[in-house]
Amino acid sequence: MAYHCTGGCAMSGWLPWYRRLKEGLSTVAGAVLAAPLKLPPKVVAGARYVALVMGLLDALEAGQPDRPPTGGEGEAGQEEPPDA
Repeated sequence: MAYHCTGGCAMSGWLPWYRRLKEGLSTVAGAVLAAPLKLPPKVVAGARYVALVMGLLDALEAGQPDRPPTGGEGEAGQEEPPDA
């Protein structure tokens, strides 16, 4: 099952499975919340919780700085000393 996208689509390239799952859940939750239909209250409440969790996960992932991999003590000696 190949998901290949040509042109400027949002899912260019392969995404890890959890990112695809997050995007799918976010899309479904947004569609349920924006639906002009009268849906059962439990479905709407579930979609609200899913949207909340997806928003929290996005905020947590955006807040984590990318740390360069530590190569051991050899690289630690190359840092410049702070100006005093």
